[in-house]
Amino acid sequence: MSLAKKAKGDPAPFFFSIILYGLSVWILWSYCMKVLTPTMASITDLSRSFIVNDIELNSSYIGDNQVVGWASAAILILFLLAVDEFKNLRALSNWRGYITSVFAILATLILQAMVSILEFTPTEGLPFLVVGTPILASYLLILGDMPLILSGEASKNQLLKSGIPAGIFIFLALFLTSAPPIIRQNLVELFSLSIVGICFASLAIIMTESGNPGEQDRRFAALIFAISIPTALFITTRLLFLLNNPDTVTRERWNLDWSFMNELNTFVINVWPLDAVFGEDSRWRFYFTAIINSARVTLLSIVLCTILGIFIGVMRLSSNKLASSMATVYVEVFRNLPLAVLLFLIATQLGETLPLFREEANINGWIFYSNKGIWTLTTEAWRLALFLISLLAVWIGFRIMDRNGVDDSNRAVLQRSGIWGAATVLGIALMLQGSTMPEVIKPIPESPASWSIIENTAFEITPMFTAMVMGLTLFTASVVAEIVRGSIQSLPRGQVEAAVSLALTPFQRLRLVILPQALRSMIPLLNSQYMNVWKNSSLAIIVAYSDVFYVIFVMMNNVGKLIPLFLLLLVTYQAGSLLISGIMNAYNARVTRVRI
Repeated sequence: MSLAKKAKGDPAPFFFSIILYGLSVWILWSYCMKVLTPTMASITDLSRSFIVNDIELNSSYIGDNQVVGWASAAILILFLLAVDEFKNLRALSNWRGYITSVFAILATLILQAMVSILEFTPTEGLPFLVVGTPILASYLLILGDMPLILSGEASKNQLLKSGIPAGIFIFLALFLTSAPPIIRQNLVELFSLSIVGICFASLAIIMTESGNPGEQDRRFAALIFAISIPTALFITTRLLFLLNNPDTVTRERWNLDWSFMNELNTFVINVWPLDAVFGEDSRWRFYFTAIINSARVTLLSIVLCTILGIFIGVMRLSSNKLASSMATVYVEVFRNLPLAVLLFLIATQLGETLPLFREEANINGWIFYSNKGIWTLTTEAWRLALFLISLLAVWIGFRIMDRNGVDDSNRAVLQRSGIWGAATVLGIALMLQGSTMPEVIKPIPESPASWSIIENTAFEITPMFTAMVMGLTLFTASVVAEIVRGSIQSLPRGQVEAAVSLALTPFQRLRLVILPQALRSMIPLLNSQYMNVWKNSSLAIIVAYSDVFYVIFVMMNNVGKLIPLFLLLLVTYQAGSLLISGIMNAYNARVTRVRI
């Protein structure tokens, strides 16, 4: 009635709404049809057996139990996330808070047992069971009556709304062969129509806003669960089909067996601090050392780009026209320059700038530099460890002293700076005492190209490592600078004026007032940029730096196991991104703990 009134008053919005709803229905229907069709075909191919003379002719056959097991596991994970009753497990005595999750787990086990006991046809019965069960679960989740039904507190109306569709589904699953042909021959259309109806019914309920915020969250989760069912089943069944593909070549490509990684590696890489010896160590050893190579480039670049980015970002806000203009030019140049091109330019420039190995290419005999690399004095591992432990002890000591509040007076700042400086100087002196100077070996004195540094007498920094750190730092710092500038400008001007009224110096205003408050908006954006540094390190192949992407890429050419190695690479970058994200989210939670 309200739509009719709106159509009479102003028909344009009414027709626009009709077109929008119609387009949404068509998109959702097409999505379900396109995804469920290959899903049900894969279920049939994986569960249909052809045995002739005791020989299984269907090479993709894995059996009903495995198909249902993997599909049920994928759907169960989605359902448990949608229900989101994990927090209620802290109070085990309140079983009503997690009874829906327990029922879902038991229902999954019962479903697995039914497949083992009963015989479902691979062309109709099993696809109906695998696809129909999560659709029924989404319907029950949208109603939200499961906790009351399972605890025996539901009304008759609630029992009927949930029980009748569940009963019809169970009956059809058990006696599908007796169902009318219009149902058996159009299962994809039936399931697509069910998902479309459930989704739009759920959306209509959500738009009424008739429930409390918790109820609305549950309805929205149920809507997302219903939309995700086709995708989850497609990915699961498609992966099973690829691993058991009837085509021998495809099945071999998707053979996720990493036993070849136990074999000896067949190429040399530059690594530190772990050793990976050509012809002696396995590919796993080279893989882990390559991860360390990627990690040290990433960590150093993150530190340097943060320092440089903060400096450039603050410079852009400077009242000095020269400083702000230079900062603006830096940001616009490096932010708009492709990282691959930047790395190539830096590597080329280093190759031309660094001199050939000769006598004068050193600094007091402590540092030798050439186009082969940079070598500096090295020290014993225990001295370096002791230095780092002493710095950590000083940091912990200051944290304990400042637990009741930080003293920001000039005297306290000078004291802290003095302690940090003394610890650093003493640590450096300790390392220098046991250090060794680089020793040059000259097999052919008149040919500097043959000169080299004796192993274990110096710490080597390769030109490839230098190029990677410079490229990642310069590129990412331009983005960090914009994050810093935008975060500072988003602060209320009253905060800066209050700091000025307290007679704080510009440095104190920046350190004590501006940056601590700007961190609240900076950290989420910096999180993304730090993950980009980790992922952008895969471009190390441009400068021939032995990172994890470079090493796996060479392994692909040597071994030919493309898909297992690409999956290994995917897991590696995902793990690194999740680690960075977890650390930054923990720091963000600490920063935002105090409300302003």
